[in-house]
Amino acid sequence: MVVWGEVKRWAPGPLLGAVGPMNDAYNKIVALSDDLRDINTPDGWRGDAASAAAGQVDQIIDGLEEYAAEIAAGRRSVGDTGDAISGVVHGVVEVEGLATSHHFTIADSGAIVDNGPPPDTPDDQKQAVARDRQKIAAELRDRIDQVIRSATDVDDDFCVVLDRILSGHTIDAAANDNEHTSLAAAANAGDAVGSLTIPAPPPEGATVAQNAAYWATLSEGQRTRLAMDRPELVGPRDGFSAVQRDIANRTLMERARTRLQHERDLLQKKIDDFPRLPSGELKLNDRLAFDRLKADLETLDKKLRGIDSVSQRLEPEIPGRPPAYLLGINGDNVGQAIVAIGNPDTAANVATYVPGTFAGLDGMATDINRSDLMVRAAEDAGSRSTSVITWAGYDAPQSLPAAGSTDYADGGAPRLDRFQDGLAASHDPKNPMNSTVIGHSYGTTVVGHAARDLGLNTGNVVFVASPGVGVDQASQLHLDGVSQNQVPSHVHSTIALTDPIGHLTNIHNPMADSVDPLGPDPADRRFGGDVFESNMTNPATSHSDYWNRGSTSLRGMGEVIAGRAPT
Repeated sequence: MVVWGEVKRWAPGPLLGAVGPMNDAYNKIVALSDDLRDINTPDGWRGDAASAAAGQVDQIIDGLEEYAAEIAAGRRSVGDTGDAISGVVHGVVEVEGLATSHHFTIADSGAIVDNGPPPDTPDDQKQAVARDRQKIAAELRDRIDQVIRSATDVDDDFCVVLDRILSGHTIDAAANDNEHTSLAAAANAGDAVGSLTIPAPPPEGATVAQNAAYWATLSEGQRTRLAMDRPELVGPRDGFSAVQRDIANRTLMERARTRLQHERDLLQKKIDDFPRLPSGELKLNDRLAFDRLKADLETLDKKLRGIDSVSQRLEPEIPGRPPAYLLGINGDNVGQAIVAIGNPDTAANVATYVPGTFAGLDGMATDINRSDLMVRAAEDAGSRSTSVITWAGYDAPQSLPAAGSTDYADGGAPRLDRFQDGLAASHDPKNPMNSTVIGHSYGTTVVGHAARDLGLNTGNVVFVASPGVGVDQASQLHLDGVSQNQVPSHVHSTIALTDPIGHLTNIHNPMADSVDPLGPDPADRRFGGDVFESNMTNPATSHSDYWNRGSTSLRGMGEVIAGRAPT
């Protein structure tokens, strides 16, 4: 097993530089194929001498075939290993950069040395800084372990290939057929032997840091190949890049569509074949069972419509419209999907939008449209590079009574927290990211619980039409990278006066806050955050009108996404 000090000295240059000369040798040997076809003993020549000559010819052919296979295997393995080492070196650079930026050192043994926080850290922040440094040290440990794991895999794989070449096992004996000599075929066999495998991802349940460190050690070609060959290993992984997650999840989406359509076909057949009276009517005691089948069919139809709406937004780019990336898809229950408008790995301003009650595959068309509108609003506010993500990645309540429970928020909060950590890990480190999380309705409760319990990895949160976020004061929320005493100025809220949710769930009386199931209204001035205006006036539609073109609410969201204070 390699150690950190060795991996730090790895360089792909010598291996990649050897590919050219080996390719020249490969081309020369394969060019001899035509000459080999003409080598044989003259017709009519018999006897010991003829047999000896034929044996010599066979030996020459065997030797050239083995040589062609060895050259091809060597060329492939040297190129693959050089490419893989490029990825490992990139992983090392990322880890060392993270360590240096936070005043840590990594010894050659892989041990992490904490050189302490900046000396000018205020006394009242030292405890919080110490907790942050523990998290950074844990992330460094995960990243170092994963880089070493990938480097060991590359080293072992290359050794196996070299052993095969040196032992003369680069071509299968069955393929070494002198009656049908083809140096190109022998070279192809050697090329297959020389191919290195892609190191396996960390096991399911790995930390985001482990995922990101593994991903950093892969070349772009390896990433794409893994996404195409093993989409189930790439699509759901927080910390992997958006481009390859999109490739993988498009495949997974088609698999989900096929499965759901098959389930629908079987269900439709049950409905069509359901026993009826001679009159065609249902038996009285069969009505409930039949209605359940019809309800299940409608649920499947909703999920299929949702997949269709996601698929339509993923269609090839339309001039003036940002591309979309599929970061997650799940057909279970009411369905989940995560769709980014614009690439979140390269955008300067990245927002995650969390929809509320009734969220699922069926509502993706509406929610994706809202993300498109927020991208435009951010651009109007001065954002030069924007990505807005519809994150319907949790099991949302599907009824108003269910929305009074905190269970859905408690289940969704860890998923949202992990997703935000993944966005930070996969973002281009050379381009700083301004991050925002926007919740609507019950989605604000999910955001609030994540920020309350886990410390959400974002610079700003926006609560739109909130029934409550699980805390009484903005200062009780925690945002990674934001000093605790500065958090309230990074918490923004809005609600229309005509929105019924403000009257149904928020009791604007300090004496009654304890009976409010989800917490007080964050748009109440007593909450302590920033509040911006929403100018909707129709009580029947106010709860959904926050994204209306020209609305003050949409403008305010765009300004926060762009890194400005809402006006």
